[in-house]
Amino acid sequence: MKLGAMSKISSLLSLCVVLVLAGRAETESHVEEVVATVRENIAKLKAVCPEVVPMAFWDFDGTILKGDISEGLEEDGVKRYAGLVERTIEAGLSPVYKGAGGWQQYLVDYRRMNEIGRWLAWPYNAQLFLGVKAADLDAFCQAEVERVYRKWYFASSIAIWRELEKLGVENYVVSASPEIFVRNTAASLGVTVDRTRAIRVAVDGGRMTTRLVYPIPFGEGKVENVRELVLARPNGVAVAGFGNSYSTDGAFLRYIVSQPLPGGAKGFALMINGGKAKPGFEGLFRCVEQQTVLGQP
Repeated sequence: MKLGAMSKISSLLSLCVVLVLAGRAETESHVEEVVATVRENIAKLKAVCPEVVPMAFWDFDGTILKGDISEGLEEDGVKRYAGLVERTIEAGLSPVYKGAGGWQQYLVDYRRMNEIGRWLAWPYNAQLFLGVKAADLDAFCQAEVERVYRKWYFASSIAIWRELEKLGVENYVVSASPEIFVRNTAASLGVTVDRTRAIRVAVDGGRMTTRLVYPIPFGEGKVENVRELVLARPNGVAVAGFGNSYSTDGAFLRYIVSQPLPGGAKGFALMINGGKAKPGFEGLFRCVEQQTVLGQP
């Protein structure tokens, strides 16, 4: 058998394994309740405003993906997968951190920045690729998504996402990870770039720069991004929001549930694995625990 044919067969077998695993993944019990709540609110809205376009806004890390697309996932001292920062540095795609010690030097710098504040550290992850072709980064990230990350999507989040799509809801991703990472993972869910907001740097002549594009979707910045997306969508209404952190997602989730909607409808927000409600957020969100991912039974 020729090597090309063997490679194709291997790829097909790998795909079959992923599909089988995805089929075995069980969703948690709250999925049906969440979908029913959103469905009821959409019905109330459309009863008085038939032209309404319902919109749902999702954080990515810890909400759709178990773990963090930038930093990876470690459980009980075991590294489940590396994040795309590590993977891109190891692949030689960062001109800032090169060679065998590049990743370790990045960790030293990043930890120092994180001690100052996440507002400094998180945008830095999008600024590591000065001069690199955006197309090269896209190709690398796309391959890594298929190889690793989509197997770690929460089964319940994906089930809710798909059921909302059936209801005519437009799903958007608003993340504090680098846009070059998020747009390629979100694309695996059928999300176009115009429905993705993340920490973005300008691209000049097809190459990455370090110039940040504002507003940065972090904390209150996520509220600004959600507001912009809703205002830009004719007849758009934010009916649901999904997050996993009170510090990074609480503000935009609170924004969604606090907006007055016609017909007696009310914005819905789901906090996933966020723990006990922080002061100022008590009773605002439905809080759930999720563990099952697509790549595991």
